[in-house]
Amino acid sequence: MTTSRAIGPLSVLLLALSLPSPAAAAVLTVAPSGGDYTSVQAALDAAVAGDTVRVRQGVYFEKIVFPRSGDAGSGFISLEAAPGETPVLDGTGVPGQDMVRIEGRSRVRIQGFEIRNHRNVNDGSGVRIIGSGAHVEVRDNEIHEIRGRHAMGITVYGTDAAPISDLVIDGNVIHDCDPATSEALAVNGNVDGFAITNNVVRDVNNIGIVMIGGETDIQPDSAKVARNGVCSGNRVERARSSYGGGFAGGIYVDGGRDIVVEHNVVTESDLGMEIGAENPGIVASGIVVRNNVLHHNDKAGLVFGGYAAGVGRVRDSEFRNNTTYGNDTLGAGFGELWIQYADSNVVRNNVFVSTSANLLLQSDAGNTGNAIDHNVWWAPGGAASARFVWNGSESIGFAAYRAATGQD
Repeated sequence: MTTSRAIGPLSVLLLALSLPSPAAAAVLTVAPSGGDYTSVQAALDAAVAGDTVRVRQGVYFEKIVFPRSGDAGSGFISLEAAPGETPVLDGTGVPGQDMVRIEGRSRVRIQGFEIRNHRNVNDGSGVRIIGSGAHVEVRDNEIHEIRGRHAMGITVYGTDAAPISDLVIDGNVIHDCDPATSEALAVNGNVDGFAITNNVVRDVNNIGIVMIGGETDIQPDSAKVARNGVCSGNRVERARSSYGGGFAGGIYVDGGRDIVVEHNVVTESDLGMEIGAENPGIVASGIVVRNNVLHHNDKAGLVFGGYAAGVGRVRDSEFRNNTTYGNDTLGAGFGELWIQYADSNVVRNNVFVSTSANLLLQSDAGNTGNAIDHNVWWAPGGAASARFVWNGSESIGFAAYRAATGQD
């Protein structure tokens, strides 16, 4: 027979003292002088999960890479500006495709930087997130003077079989960049769960903000599209395409799925907001567009549908409580609401106010099974002068439109 003896308090204390304790999170300071490091990259290379790399005011001529991830136990690796300061990452004379690259990382954050002067670019970004990963945050940065071709502000490419998830892009300002023929802020491919919130995008030469699915060079599995996200509280100004006659959407969903687009403002762009699907066989669905303000854009306010018979479609989506006014400032003939190849969508409780051309609705072809009801339409010339084009047939006057289409 054996006997056991209870472990006393002293034994418990001795056992606890013998176990390794987790390392305390460190704050690594970067400064031109007087800090732990003078190089941002050197500090990042030293940081481990839970650490904060805090960067003091100064200009750092670097392009940086996050070398490792945080973890669930210790937390994020955070690269952040010192409180009240705005350090600068400047790409002048520095080789490299991206100013900040986050590849296959999780639980990392960059916050509070000015990122500038990334020039002579051919496919590069101010911040690029690529591969897979979870809990990546890009907050409160100013990104500008990204110049060349495909010279983008923030790009997220879900290229792996596993997704990029729990992504936050919040409070950034992107301006004076050359993203054409790409986009200033893009979430593309296998990205499942994201928030694009409170950003400003202005003065760029193509699309402002986009959520994409169906580009097989980014993600070969066409089912793995940008999805389960929110695009809210953003402002886009002067997103105009430098090619193709100028049809850049300030905010654009291209083949994404199950996305809420709300409380955004778009002005002085080619198109205010577009929901479409450029790639054949791709359907943008479950898109909820609500409570946005789209005004004084060049060619149209709100646009939805695939742009041609041979491309994708928009289906089972909702457009509610939006306000569009004074769009089609160039008199291109697309009005406030432009419907392309789309079916089984709902347009309800919106306010549409035309320019002096009195053109409110344009639809040439491909508009089938869409329900348009309980909207407010206003034209300067009055209800009898309001113009509505429904699948190529124009009705002059609100009563004539209702009689011809059965809508509203």
